Amino acid sequence: FKVKPFIFDIIPVPMEKCDSPPSIANGALTLPPLTQYDNGSSVQYSCSDYYFLQGSERIYCSEGQWTSPPLCIEPCTLSKNEMEKNNVLLESFYENQAYFYHGDYVGFYCKQNHFGAESGTTLFQVQCKRGQLVYPRCVERRK
Repeated sequence: FKVKPFIFDIIPVPMEKCDSPPSIANGALTLPPLTQYDNGSSVQYSCSDYYFLQGSERIYCSEGQWTSPPLCIEPCTLSKNEMEKNNVLLESFYENQAYFYHGDYVGFYCKQNHFGAESGTTLFQVQCKRGQLVYPRCVERRK
């Protein structure tokens, strides 16, 4: 007797599409969003001025789900008040800069006749962390 081969109908499984990509705080898509995206498509984000983009600027539509969008981390804003209160000045290299990116280092030094309260030094490098700058504190030298 003869074996009859089975013939399977190959039905393409439609890949799931993605809805509009998620919006992110302090950032936006570089192009206006569509209502639907094909599997494998991607979109790109950018952050507001001085915000630091953490993660991938590009996300992908994969089987109906978007990969993780980036975060936009707030900058540090220089405070003349805090500088005055702590007797520190900004190194001239950073002059005219009011904002610093997350992760950036900022140079300060003690006012004349002052030294670091904790370290005894007069020069400091402080890192901007998620919008926070911890200002060094300088105290007056005893005469």
